[in-house]
Amino acid sequence: MPKPSARLTGLPGYGRGRAGQGVAFAHRLGSNEAPDPPSAAVQAAVATAMAGAHRYPDLRGETLVETLARRHGLPADMVAVSAGSVTMLDQLIRAYCDPGDRVVTPWRSYEAYPIIVGGAGACLVEVPLDGDHRLNAAAILHACKSEARVVIVCNPNNPTGTALAPTELEALLDAIPEQTLVILDEAYADYADEAGMVASSPARRLSRHQNLVVLRTFSKAWGLAGMRVGYCLADRSIVAAANAVAPPFPLPATAQAAALAALAEEDVVATRIAASLEQRQCMYEGLAALGFQVAVSKANFVWLAVAGEAEALTQHLHAAGIAVRCFRGEGVRVTTGTAADTQALLTAAAMWAAGRGMR
Repeated sequence: MPKPSARLTGLPGYGRGRAGQGVAFAHRLGSNEAPDPPSAAVQAAVATAMAGAHRYPDLRGETLVETLARRHGLPADMVAVSAGSVTMLDQLIRAYCDPGDRVVTPWRSYEAYPIIVGGAGACLVEVPLDGDHRLNAAAILHACKSEARVVIVCNPNNPTGTALAPTELEALLDAIPEQTLVILDEAYADYADEAGMVASSPARRLSRHQNLVVLRTFSKAWGLAGMRVGYCLADRSIVAAANAVAPPFPLPATAQAAALAALAEEDVVATRIAASLEQRQCMYEGLAALGFQVAVSKANFVWLAVAGEAEALTQHLHAAGIAVRCFRGEGVRVTTGTAADTQALLTAAAMWAAGRGMR
């Protein structure tokens, strides 16, 4: 039989925030999805797009690209769309990395990074987080001294939810060498700042840092995880390189229609974000009061640093009908959901804490 590339040897697999197809949970808090379905307007736009499903969509998602460019105050050639921001990350790594190149990232972070970097034959350099589960800027810069080709910064970080303040992030971007590509993964930026800043901050940063790429997604605050829409904002030369390794027609017409309709309803998104932040605060306060070590989150989830008890806690919550994301030996990530989800979580967590004498 033909053998796959040796690059695949030892690559980690991508996990799930639920047990699998056919396993029902009353409270799905494992995948950082929005708890509410798309609005009626978004669903109608998708249905309309389906009527033209026998035709190819835009070659590069041009209509969506132009709309995103206007939203962020950038020219259209500084925007590229993809099937989720993780696909754009893969394109960027393939476009900029050769086998053996070093890619620096804080760790623990998004579990797709080792898969993508390893699949390209590059070497992932994992920089430990600090004692508060935050990115360690000094350690990242130290790792860059050895000719890093790419630096990936997830801010807010997944799965800890912690984030660098704008001044800290800017200082880090200033210090990274200009020849190093910096990929700023902002999948959760909508939960970390007010809407105007979330829209305007990429253009401001890109005007100062030509080596910067900002990744965004519609999978979280915009409530379209199932439609797989992501994009990047970057210098036109970087966008051209990312598009050079992209397949034609990166997004189906239905996905483009959903994203365009969502962009026209920022009030719906704002309501969704506000609800998430309210539940995040309730979860944080309730879990901390029970004695859990909870990281300060700027995303739509909280991180329970339970170390070696991560699997046991996950199984306890699963038995209560609550799906969460387990990181073996490190912690448990819990997505914000509805008020009922939060109450169920806190009830189950209280039983766990009582059984271990945590209070």
